[in-house]
Amino acid sequence: MLYLSNDDIFLFLDSLLNFYIDKKSDYCFYKYSNMKKLLTLTFLILSSYYCFSQKTLLRYYNGKQRKHFYTTDFSEYGNGKNGWVLEGPSCVVYTAENRGRSIAPLFRYFNRRTGDHYYTLNFNEYGQGSNGYVLEGPACYLNMRQVPGTVPFFKYYNPYTNDHFYTIDKSELGRGGRDGYQFLGVEGFVYPAQANNY
Repeated sequence: MLYLSNDDIFLFLDSLLNFYIDKKSDYCFYKYSNMKKLLTLTFLILSSYYCFSQKTLLRYYNGKQRKHFYTTDFSEYGNGKNGWVLEGPSCVVYTAENRGRSIAPLFRYFNRRTGDHYYTLNFNEYGQGSNGYVLEGPACYLNMRQVPGTVPFFKYYNPYTNDHFYTIDKSELGRGGRDGYQFLGVEGFVYPAQANNY
């Protein structure tokens, strides 16, 4: 998926500023050297409809609690604190809902008794909260159906540690699950993240 840096945006704006009107004629034209840049960046911006509304979903693990935690907010646990260790980027998700494009909220629930965080696209599972789970709000937004460039976001549960685990890499636990984890299915569809994407 495409990401635009501040340099890309600056280059685009710079190219727009180099657009000028020939004082000797009534029509506009571009400097040839900037035309290619302008057209390329225009194409990139138009082809990346949601490029500004994506973030990396980070994965943390607490070895003492034997729990996983997912967030797009790096400031929650940063590089790791309070027993939580940053395992790295899990995937790339959206930061806004768009039902017309089947992008829906991934709700985050917390069970104070078990310490488990549970993530689901299905609000009807726990609604405003039930079975000890309290709604914390949308963690992020996922594709409900597969679109080009996306991969499945696999969901597992370990009843022995009361931990829900999510990954795009089915080789971590397989389709059947292992190490006490049971495969629950595909929660939604996300974009793969780059290793340094946070």
